[in-house]
Amino acid sequence: MKHLPALLGLAAALLTPALAQEPTILFKQGDADYGIYRAPGLVRTSTGNLIAYAEGRKNAEMRWSETRPFFRVSTDGGKTWSDAKPFAQPPADAKQNAVLVEKGAAEAGQIGVHNLSGTADKDGNVHWLYAVEFSRLFYVKTNDKGEPAGDAVEITKTFDEFKSEVEWKLAAPSPGHGIQLASGRLVVPVWVSDGNEGIGLQAAAVSTVFSDDGGKTWKRGEIAAKHFTLENTKTGTPVELPSESAIAQAKDGTVVLNIRNKALKGQRAQASSPDGATGWSEAVFVEGLMEPICQGSLTAAGDAGLIFANPANMIMRKSLTARLSSDSGKTWPKSHVIDEGVSGYSDLASDGKTVFVVYERGAAPSDRDPEAIAFTSFGVDALK
Repeated sequence: MKHLPALLGLAAALLTPALAQEPTILFKQGDADYGIYRAPGLVRTSTGNLIAYAEGRKNAEMRWSETRPFFRVSTDGGKTWSDAKPFAQPPADAKQNAVLVEKGAAEAGQIGVHNLSGTADKDGNVHWLYAVEFSRLFYVKTNDKGEPAGDAVEITKTFDEFKSEVEWKLAAPSPGHGIQLASGRLVVPVWVSDGNEGIGLQAAAVSTVFSDDGGKTWKRGEIAAKHFTLENTKTGTPVELPSESAIAQAKDGTVVLNIRNKALKGQRAQASSPDGATGWSEAVFVEGLMEPICQGSLTAAGDAGLIFANPANMIMRKSLTARLSSDSGKTWPKSHVIDEGVSGYSDLASDGKTVFVVYERGAAPSDRDPEAIAFTSFGVDALK
């Protein structure tokens, strides 16, 4: 009996899912004098580099006050990383978004740079979109190490094209990354909001913006989901308060948009399009993908299919879990636990054999206030 505690400990260890790789902390509370880091993103360039990024927020309690995106680069698959660098600053004429101040979400006089989203192309470049005060949108192109090829260009006029359907007061790329389609088109998931509900970021319409000329010009896509009511949805269940979405192109060419929402159904919503901009199917709920009201991430993993990740817990943000679909996102039967602990927003990239992950990790003090942004990876075979 004297060996029973040791045997029980061994059994518990064997039954507890472990990380495939001990996570590397990329950003943590207090780094560069920023109180907290949120909304991580990850791109894998055509040269194999990984660029991880996250939004630093000066005041962890006033989350949409002074914020700046930071990034780090790995040239060896995530084994080592460059020092963190700031990515973008607001223009000199930037003005604060009054909606955030009126709703108590930001301090008066503060300017934020939000929702950095990168899209890697086949030529080794990365195309970046970001929002300033959720009211002005910018584009900049960099090389495979995040070094800019020119000045940022304002593309707010592209988003103004949504105003024929949504008189938006706040708009941004969704956290995470965009994609380049097999056709060469660059596609970035975005949202626009009238600012009336919550702190102004909810009741959004979900869509994409796209470029067919390597980022020189951008156009808006059709709206894929918005705050439907019970009376006008074919499925009989409303997609309530859709917002942040994740995008990937399946092996058959279908572009899949996976959407965060607050519907009582408790499931992720999803729509598909032949070209990432038009012909979206009706947004419907996906069996097997729970919705803990948190951002989720999506990537294509070569012949394996599509991989989705979000916290697999309906009570709090924990148990970050990856799921595999081999049928263009229709079903997600296979899963792999990335981190059993407290874990929130995430982003994925893959070379077809390995899945790379950045994610919010730990609770300080709550599951919505992560201690750090972490990086890890695992083999696609873990999902088979």
